[in-house]
Amino acid sequence: MVKKYRFIALLGDGRERYSDKELDAEWPTEPIVIDAFGFSDVYRYSGVVFLNEEWFAKYDHNWRTDTAKIDKLLVDLIKYSVKDGLSENLLKIKDYLQSPPETLEEAVQIWKGFYDLP
Repeated sequence: MVKKYRFIALLGDGRERYSDKELDAEWPTEPIVIDAFGFSDVYRYSGVVFLNEEWFAKYDHNWRTDTAKIDKLLVDLIKYSVKDGLSENLLKIKDYLQSPPETLEEAVQIWKGFYDLP
């Protein structure tokens, strides 16, 4: 069997929460770390994996009142992605940004849909 490696985005305290062994089990080529200061280790990549269903709560403590910070993060993920990438999550993110939901509750349900089930 050929391993298919994935790019992984870690949000908030991702590096602390996942040991190298746990990350290796996710088959990353190299993680992209996203924290309160923005992106680190950024380069062009073809996909994103969210390792927690409520990743948005780790990135923005004010997500219950405003989607602006999460939306900017998602715009940046698209901006730094490879243009012809076929990542399922990147396609979901593009759809979300092109047709933003009307309510915060709808946005949260879409954000939870970016979580990559192992």
